[in-house]
Amino acid sequence: MSTPSIGLITQEWGQIVYAEQARKLGVSIKCSSQPMSATDLVKFAEDQSFLFVDPRIVKLPTIKSAEKLGITIYPTSKTLEQLEKIETFPISGDYLSIFVARSAHAQLSSWPITLISNQLSITPLPGITDEISAQIQQSVMNLAAELNLIGGFELLVDAADYKKLIGFNWVTPDAKYWSQFGSVTSFYEQNLRAVLDLPLGSTKIAERFVVTGNLETDKDSDDYRPYLHLMARNPSLKFDQSIKQVGIAGDDLEYLLTEIIHTQDYYSGKIEE
Repeated sequence: MSTPSIGLITQEWGQIVYAEQARKLGVSIKCSSQPMSATDLVKFAEDQSFLFVDPRIVKLPTIKSAEKLGITIYPTSKTLEQLEKIETFPISGDYLSIFVARSAHAQLSSWPITLISNQLSITPLPGITDEISAQIQQSVMNLAAELNLIGGFELLVDAADYKKLIGFNWVTPDAKYWSQFGSVTSFYEQNLRAVLDLPLGSTKIAERFVVTGNLETDKDSDDYRPYLHLMARNPSLKFDQSIKQVGIAGDDLEYLLTEIIHTQDYYSGKIEE
């Protein structure tokens, strides 16, 4: 069996993350962030086993046209067409992120539910019971099966009303960072496993809580210098400059939130110590 090769179309930060995961899996990957016509997709797909695209960049009509020309693309046009029939609502405050992945052999996996609030994410959702969490995760996996999903997506729902759907993200989720260091298998690795039809990995959380935050600085600021203070102050912090995120995991949620907020404030220049 020859080693698969993936043609990936997504945002530049997503290319960096997926290229690293593909390298670890021993799979070659060719990346682009440009919108393409069906003809362009055919050319891009040369020597690739299949294409894995972000529907926000490559639109549904183009995906359908490329499929008719014999190109295998994930997510498929049939899956996307079914999703378009589902009613969505605008974001009105805090919201929840639920990851799910499904392989061609119908193996399913989901992760703990994440709360996204004010430039922060908390996993799992604080205060939720195991029963309700399991119900939400099962409903998302049922949806993935109904859609005949191959790959993974992030489903977003209103934090105040779990039944109010906000939308979907495919290749690059809103909850960008937590699964990379807080889960046995990250969303990105699992997404590749699913489209490659490999056995899916464990989605167990590494600690009781994982908290991440966005990092914001001025264009002219030195992004490297804050590390000297922040890493010395708390060696448990994890940084990813490619997606401008910081994270930490542990048992004490209040402590974790304090550390992430301090990091954000220091990194942005809001505080100096």
